[in-house]
Parts: sequence; structure tokens; C-alpha cells
Amino acid sequence: MQTTPKNSTILEVSDLAISRGDNLLIENLSFSMAKGDTVWVAGSNGIGKTSLLKCIAGLLRPEGGKVLWRGQDVHKHISSHTGYQGHHDAHKPNLTALENLQFWQSTFKTSISPKQALEQVGLSAQERLRAKGLSAGQSRRLSLARLLIKQASLWILDEPAAAMDMKGQDVIHALVAEHVKSGGCALIASHTAPRKIGQNTRVLTLNGASNG
Repeated sequence: MQTTPKNSTILEVSDLAISRGDNLLIENLSFSMAKGDTVWVAGSNGIGKTSLLKCIAGLLRPEGGKVLWRGQDVHKHISSHTGYQGHHDAHKPNLTALENLQFWQSTFKTSISPKQALEQVGLSAQERLRAKGLSAGQSRRLSLARLLIKQASLWILDEPAAAMDMKGQDVIHALVAEHVKSGGCALIASHTAPRKIGQNTRVLTLNGASNG
């Protein structure tokens, strides 16, 4: 991987080790990200992609090493700068798409309009549908809208294109492109082939506990 200049680094992962049960998935993993970066995490099923993303989001503690966001350990300091989209979309099922985003807007206390976010992900026509009535692809779009509402600098996306058709995948790539163009960065794990998004796109390939 290319080296990111230290003075522009905002995310730094150093000597990271991650286990699942007694199985060491990742060890000695180090990389960094700067504003405008898009990093695709590649590797076979079960290699540790989801565990890595959860660890960087502060949701899973590592066996060793550190994850620093602007110099602060993400496992000691809760960061509002990270937006995580996991396998589970985590909507309130009995609230409409719009009501879900209104809830998150009040939680994150941001100025982004829920209606504007729904328009950006192509869900304006579904704003009054309850989340439990959305298709799998529409549900993924709604979780992307939540990232827009949060205005996080780092987007961590785990299989964002799951259940998406090509049009939906194009929506994801357009949103990520706009995000990194405005100074954000994105860490993406996906079964789909990596695509160049923005000016600084690279691939981080996991090969098991021999990473280094």
C-alpha cells in the first residue's frame, strides 16, 4: 500500500491484532487514511473483514495494537466522526423511513434535512413506508441516508451493495465519491470488485493472521 504523509493522517491503525474466539484472524496490520481516501478491504469469506471494520469503528476491542482517530484511541474515546453501516440496518421497524431519519437527526443534532437525505439515496417515494415494509435494497439505502444525517468524516461500510441492483450500487458510489471529494474518507468491505472512487483509492487485502 502507498504511504500516507504523516501530516495528513487522520486514521492510523498500528500493529493491529484481532481474534474471534480462539481464532486469531488478523495480526500485525498497519495502515493509515487521510482526507479524501477510499480504502477497499478485500479477502475471502471468514478472513476477518467485518471484524476489522467493527474494530476500527470502536465496536470490537482488538487483541493488540491501536486504532487512532486524530491521535485518540477509538476504544477509549467515543468518536462522533465515524459512521458505521454493518450487515444489520438497525432501523426502528414500525417507524416510517422519514420518521427513522427524523429520530437520528434529533440524536445526532445535525442540520441535514431527512427529506433531503431520502432524496439523495433515491427513497423520496418511500418516505411514508414503515421500515419493516421496505425491500432489502431500500433498507440498505435508508441506512446510507442515516450516514448522511450523521455527517461523519469516516464512513465504514460493510457490504453496502448487498441486495442492491446496479442502480443502487451506482447510488452508493456516487455518495461515496461526493463524501471523499468534500474531505471525508471511506473504508469499504465488499464482495463486488473495487472501483476507483475519488483521487486516492487503494485496496487493503487481508490474508489471515500473517498480515503485515
